[in-house]
Amino acid sequence: MSPEQLKTLQKLSQLFEDGAANPSHIKQLSCLLAEINQLSNWPEENLEQRYFSR
Repeated sequence: MSPEQLKTLQKLSQLFEDGAANPSHIKQLSCLLAEINQLSNWPEENLEQRYFSR
């Protein structure tokens, strides 16, 4: 998970905990989790190149 994804996940998590999430937040969380799930299928060395060689 990239640092940006982690920040987004933390913000969304807080909205859900506070009961302030709306349908847009649900969709955003769904997309984020799908993206994270896709990345979990990549070989680790590809992820390191994608996120740490910038």
